[in-house]
Amino acid sequence: MNWSEIGKSVAKAAPLIGGLLGGPAGGAVGAMVASAVGVDNDPSAVANVLQADPEALLRIRELELKNTAELQRMHIGAETARLAQINQTIRAEEASNDAYVRRWRPTYGYAAAFTWSAQMIGLMIIVGYVVVKSPTSASAVISALAGLLGPLMVLWGVALSILGVSISKRSQDKQVTAGQQPPPGLLSVIAQRFAGATEQNNVRE
Repeated sequence: MNWSEIGKSVAKAAPLIGGLLGGPAGGAVGAMVASAVGVDNDPSAVANVLQADPEALLRIRELELKNTAELQRMHIGAETARLAQINQTIRAEEASNDAYVRRWRPTYGYAAAFTWSAQMIGLMIIVGYVVVKSPTSASAVISALAGLLGPLMVLWGVALSILGVSISKRSQDKQVTAGQQPPPGLLSVIAQRFAGATEQNNVRE
């Protein structure tokens, strides 16, 4: 038994705590959960309480409601650390002596462009051939191809999303290399505003 499994058990009642238990802050949040349900700081002990006492989930829910601000700060910190690790991995790839490791993103872009072009050309050839050679079958063939559009849109949505992230990250890397500071991401903006609001509240208090 580990904190990640506990997180799955409490996610419906306390989604913020459930998510944190499955991440880097799991140990710290787990200690808060264990204290709230009155057991030792051990995932197995918490699991036993959850099985034996239906009220335990209510106490965890109350814990989340009373500590929302602190838990949100922990969530932002964990997400920031995760993104920093991703950025570090990407920079390590850029600095790698292995040419293929450095060029996987351009390779992916070229592969996506080639696949898209081949697919479109293939579809046009099929439709054109059917219209010329067997006009009576054209409607059925076109309907069959139209049925493939849904699955293809899903696949291309994933592929183009990955490509978009890669292009965006590459642009940021070029800005950093040129000595420019890229604009802050959404999480950074949220973190800054949240920290500012917390400081104002502390001053008022």
